[in-house]
Amino acid sequence: MTACSGSDDSGPDLTSAPDATWITRGGILAPTAPDGDGPTTDDPVPSGFAHTPQGAVLAAINGQVSLATTNDEDWPVMANTILSPGLGKDQWVQARSLLSVTGSVKDPAAFTCFKITDYDDERTQVMLTVTWPDGKKTAQPTQLAWQGNDWRLVLPDQEQAQDAVVADDQTDCTEFSATQS
Repeated sequence: MTACSGSDDSGPDLTSAPDATWITRGGILAPTAPDGDGPTTDDPVPSGFAHTPQGAVLAAINGQVSLATTNDEDWPVMANTILSPGLGKDQWVQARSLLSVTGSVKDPAAFTCFKITDYDDERTQVMLTVTWPDGKKTAQPTQLAWQGNDWRLVLPDQEQAQDAVVADDQTDCTEFSATQS
């Protein structure tokens, strides 16, 4: 599967993968392009993504990694840095306060492709597909909002949250993974 490249003058390019390298964050491979679409900082968590579709893709993946791996000491700052205010954030913070996260994820899923399903300058939705260690593929939407000069994750409240779906057909998805060169 190959991503469509290039764009015409009808709008932003929603199918080109960001030009990024992949690094391990908490045991999970995540893309980074500090001289391009971001993040511009990793302190305390990856933030500072470009106001582009590719910046949104990087923010979506790095945000999901941060949600899964940020340790007990840093998660409150992480939540205030990368999460958009709202009921979904409030519910996530309440649930996270009851957990303890330390160390690295063992046998994590790997991000393998994305599809931007909705995009404008203020809000976007990126469908992220991951491949699990057993080979199964699932996809789940990640919503973002442009706030404070950065893309922030918009967490749905518990009643509106969508479960991941099996992603057998990836023909409409832009390949983007650590194994891709």
